[in-house]
Amino acid sequence: MLRLYICFVAFLVSVSPLFSQNTNRRSPEAESLLRFMREIQGKKVVSGTMATVNWNINEARWVHQHTGKWPALNCFDYLHHPYSGKGSWIDYTDITPVLEWHRAGGIVSVMWHWNVPANQTGKYSFYWGTDSDKTTFDVRKIYDPSSSEYKVMISDIDTIASYLKLLKQHDIPVVWRPLHEAGGMWFWWGRDPAACCELWRVMYRRFQKAGLDNLIWVWTQAAAWKKPYSDGYRWYPGDEYVDIVGIDIYNNDNPENIKSTAYDFLRKASPTKLVALTECGNVAPVSQQWGAGSKWLLFMPWYDHARTGNPESAAFQSTTHSHANAAWWRDAFSCDYVLARDDLTMP
Repeated sequence: MLRLYICFVAFLVSVSPLFSQNTNRRSPEAESLLRFMREIQGKKVVSGTMATVNWNINEARWVHQHTGKWPALNCFDYLHHPYSGKGSWIDYTDITPVLEWHRAGGIVSVMWHWNVPANQTGKYSFYWGTDSDKTTFDVRKIYDPSSSEYKVMISDIDTIASYLKLLKQHDIPVVWRPLHEAGGMWFWWGRDPAACCELWRVMYRRFQKAGLDNLIWVWTQAAAWKKPYSDGYRWYPGDEYVDIVGIDIYNNDNPENIKSTAYDFLRKASPTKLVALTECGNVAPVSQQWGAGSKWLLFMPWYDHARTGNPESAAFQSTTHSHANAAWWRDAFSCDYVLARDDLTMP
């Protein structure tokens, strides 16, 4: 069992009133992890990596190779669920990579690039658009149980629930990030804010009914091009359905700007929620961001498939990276407030 709850026993007595409690049931493991996160917000930051497309910890291995430390969190992705199955090249019922990460003391996170039928028959996509390799799948059909889109959405939700149940059976708490960047409107689920919020709530309630009480729900702020940040909150499903609010930031090396436009915005917009840098790439070093006042709950650079797609390749040995190179990671781990995986286990 994951034992990562620093000062957890003392903290059980009292939870800071800064953070609201979700009234829905939560497994002991998920509740403990969430309490731990509430305790460290503003004091420590969880380091994280993203699986390289498939079901793996390649990025985490690359970070360890060049820093000597494992990131505290690894995020997996149900991206290829239409192809998953025994005998297939991807099988989400084989939870070996997730279980090994959990047993090693790491935090498990999962997201879902939700592939639906693309415009070209037989293909799948999560990007909205009229091109053959994109989809015009209509999220508004969540209101129409008789529609084919509704049936696909419910079937897919139930399929993902079956995968998440495999993690629950091993008492694995999951930092769960669905329907991310909806306000950007580049994904099909973001094309209508009211329908997207309803889809989130349908998923949440369906998961609860299925007994998935091991999830910590993460909502990702995003706004479409040339729209103010505040516009992204039209896709916010409500405090009852969210534990952590996050934002994805790329190509911004100005720590003061990151704080004023992203961190401060989220703190003001969701004062009762934990605040995370859910994705990043080519951003100011963690030491500079923290020094400027962006005290994220966690950070997670995106993967570089050319660098870490094959751990046996010569490319894997390089210290360069398209989103966060080895020097960036060494800076992060030089900070005593950045938690690596080994920092999460009790002695």
